[in-house]
Amino acid sequence: MDIHTGAYVIIFMCVLILCVAALRRRAEFLINILLRSVTGTAVIYFVNQILATQQFQTMVGVNPVSVLTSGILGLPGVALLYGIHIFQFL
Repeated sequence: MDIHTGAYVIIFMCVLILCVAALRRRAEFLINILLRSVTGTAVIYFVNQILATQQFQTMVGVNPVSVLTSGILGLPGVALLYGIHIFQFL
């Protein structure tokens, strides 16, 4: 094995390790957003049920925009959705 082949193998292994690390970080990020979306959707559903039993007319719909908002912002995003809806209701 000459010097150039050895250098190419080392460079290839370094690039491969960097790609694996980037994919792991990206997968962790996507799983985090997915879990926050599911949690936020469940919170919206249960808060809507509680508000319905108390005869309030303020309900946030479960749609792609609200799921994406709760996925990106988390529980503060759910509170933001209810705040916008209440402000619009006034």
